Amino acid sequence: MGAPSAYPVRVSPPRQRPVPPWLRLWEDLHIVLQVAIVLPLSVLLLWGAHVALMNQPAGRGLTYGVFWGALLTAAVVGASRSEKARRER
Repeated sequence: MGAPSAYPVRVSPPRQRPVPPWLRLWEDLHIVLQVAIVLPLSVLLLWGAHVALMNQPAGRGLTYGVFWGALLTAAVVGASRSEKARRER
């Protein structure tokens, strides 16, 4: 009489949902083009957030916007590259 297995039934992996066409298009762009699209948008968005929501002066808000925008760009581009590589495995 053996001990019961921790996984008695084989479980199939979850079904892959189809990738939307706009996401496939975004992931197929070259990394430089992705950075060129995301960086200005994230800098402007974060500059506006620092100036409007946190009451920062415009110059300091721009500094914060550039700093956090660069980090946000790296996160977005890195995540899309990682997801594309994961799906292609």
